[in-house]
Amino acid sequence: MKELLAEIALRAAKVVAAALLGLVIYWLMTGPFGVTGSAQLALEAFIAGAVVVLLFESSPI
Repeated sequence: MKELLAEIALRAAKVVAAALLGLVIYWLMTGPFGVTGSAQLALEAFIAGAVVVLLFESSPI
């Protein structure tokens, strides 16, 4: 049971990390880069954050 809870916490932490990275990307795009904010941009930023998390997770380094 403890392993299951640890796995759920790990997966939730990855989603939170992706969301935070997506929030930073969204802020950069709407702030300094001057892109108009939209739902599509928010989803793309979240996906970009998720990709970064996956790349760090599976990095051969």
